Amino acid sequence: MEIIKAKVTKDNTLVAMYKNEHGDTVTVEGKNLVTKDLTNAFRELVPHLTMLCEQKEAAHADRMDELTDEIYSVLEVTGYSIGGNDDSEGVTLTGKRFLKSKKVLNLNAPFTMFSNDNEEYQYAFELQQAIEACSYEVNEYLFNKKWAVVQQELPFDESVNDVQPDSVPEANIDSFQNELEKIASEVGATVKLEVSNKKTRKRKVKETAA
Repeated sequence: MEIIKAKVTKDNTLVAMYKNEHGDTVTVEGKNLVTKDLTNAFRELVPHLTMLCEQKEAAHADRMDELTDEIYSVLEVTGYSIGGNDDSEGVTLTGKRFLKSKKVLNLNAPFTMFSNDNEEYQYAFELQQAIEACSYEVNEYLFNKKWAVVQQELPFDESVNDVQPDSVPEANIDSFQNELEKIASEVGATVKLEVSNKKTRKRKVKETAA
């Protein structure tokens, strides 16, 4: 399967497009939550979005590793779209910037080729690796059911502490002993009945004639 597009929705689910083994294009709108592995894979695209969209955080950074962690609080990558083929294959990143006014600025990075000599982006190879990591997690979500598990708390009713056990009637030992003796007398046997806090009763039943 070849992942073409992927997008994490505002509900933290996934919408993806891929080509199957027959070359057909299939779009899937997932209903299950994405995992942390998938969101972390998308997070690795944030530095690329910062550089490609020439955000102010990249203005004084000559290298990607000079970007501060602040970018992760103000920028987010929500999706990507792969296009082209062979040497012209590349990707377009989609994301947003959170403004001080509490509004959101949508961002679309320019199409960036992975391995074309004419591509000026110096981190094209690292971008390709990051996209492959994302596509792996998207594939796991679509075909191996790698979804986030939501744990729900069970309601606890404190009133259960007031439940009292039902009373148990006291056994009639003499009646039970007589029943045993009656049964034993039919086959010829010795009956021994031990009762807690009472003396052991032992009676010999005469063997009846055959």
